[in-house]
Amino acid sequence: MSTADIACLEHVMDCCLPPSPVSPAAHLSASTSSSSSEDRISALPDTLLRNVVSRLPVKDAARTGALSHRWRGLWRATPLALDDAHLLPSPAPAAALVSRVLASHPGPFRAVRIAEIRVDESNEEALLPEWLRHLADKGVEDLTLVNRPYSFDVPVQLPATLLRCGASLRRLYLGVWLFPFTTGLLRGPDVFPHLQELGLCHGITEERDLEYVLACSPKLETLALISNYGYPDRVRIGSRSLRCLVLWHSLADEVAAVSAPNLQRIIIYCTHPSQDDGVTKVRIGHAPQLAVLGYLDTATHELEIGNTIIKAGLTNPNTVVPSVKVLALKVRFRVPKEVRTLLCFLRCFPGVETLHIMASDNDTDHYDDPGEVKPSDMLKSTFWQGVGPIKCVKSRVQKLVFDQFTGGTNQVEFLKLVLGRAVLLQKVIVLLAGADSTSIREATRMLQPLASKRMWASKVSGRTSMEVRGRAAGQVWRYDEASDLSISDPFIS
Repeated sequence: MSTADIACLEHVMDCCLPPSPVSPAAHLSASTSSSSSEDRISALPDTLLRNVVSRLPVKDAARTGALSHRWRGLWRATPLALDDAHLLPSPAPAAALVSRVLASHPGPFRAVRIAEIRVDESNEEALLPEWLRHLADKGVEDLTLVNRPYSFDVPVQLPATLLRCGASLRRLYLGVWLFPFTTGLLRGPDVFPHLQELGLCHGITEERDLEYVLACSPKLETLALISNYGYPDRVRIGSRSLRCLVLWHSLADEVAAVSAPNLQRIIIYCTHPSQDDGVTKVRIGHAPQLAVLGYLDTATHELEIGNTIIKAGLTNPNTVVPSVKVLALKVRFRVPKEVRTLLCFLRCFPGVETLHIMASDNDTDHYDDPGEVKPSDMLKSTFWQGVGPIKCVKSRVQKLVFDQFTGGTNQVEFLKLVLGRAVLLQKVIVLLAGADSTSIREATRMLQPLASKRMWASKVSGRTSMEVRGRAAGQVWRYDEASDLSISDPFIS
């Protein structure tokens, strides 16, 4: 595993893991004043003092008992918030310190984050069952357990005792682990009765084990699979409670909303098939509340609605998902087949109000084949004039975000198509692949004719606005925004 690979994985994981349960800026310090003024803080009610303790790193929180008799015992009476990063550096082994904290606090455990300790065949692996026993017995509600530093080796398998924590868990994030095998275990809503959020990061989870968790989590709302390479290769959602599914930087051959009556968003970003020449099937079965979908990639994703595979040139009025309001598509405009697929995908979502288009013409990954576009397959000069009706463009789209715009012919023609037909269009944002001021000025000058009032089909009072911006390379959106259901559009920050 190269240094660059480790750095990339560190970045992805750090962007996706929940924040520390306590403020890293909080600290305990003694006053340097020589004044003998009255200690007013100690006179506060116990509830407020416990609130203060709960916001401190665990080392400081435990030491508050030394302040005065008034503070003695408050840490043990306050639900535990532990981040092992706050135990370092220390002359004692970090794993031993974690064991000491978990054993000495009576519970309950509000939030525990163990993400800095490498568990392998050393003594730390022997401590893992002990940690899980304390976490289960003392009612941990929010658990982040990451086996760091990261590697691409087969991860250590978590013992099945992890499932004993399920009775109290509301949020669970596991990183760089082999999920416990669930074959033969009893199923039922009492396994994870309160679990609302589950993140599986850079680990191995068999399809049967993921299906087990879904079947045993009656309140699960958010499921995130991040940097999972090949396991599970099929993500099939059958859950009445799930509202958000996120797949980020993963390999998957199928993503299916089989029966998900409350599913509101499917976020698929940097997710590819397990084989270089394969496809990822994105299947929408029963998901009547699905409102946010993307990025569908015209190069590697095969869309299936109901039992019908969507292909360019074939239309079926029954293969539509009218509930989707925010749609994100990724396309190489230099590849005619993908342009046709783009237009076909758009016809499947007649209710789209916000449309995100990401041009991937500059992609240099292994899906690019310089010889794949034959002269006989090039788009004819009259192609764009012959594009048939697209319902969402004509009567629904109010906002268009065009990301990674480079000014290619087909990119400009697509902009013209939308601007000339979208009668409700109010705002267009063009994000350039580069961020320098010269590129922004040149793109603005090139697109200015499109901003002429006579070019717009919009009937909205006032002029439709167009904004050209530069965007630095890097992630397009944040995981916490993608999974935050209060944010209506998770694709733009």
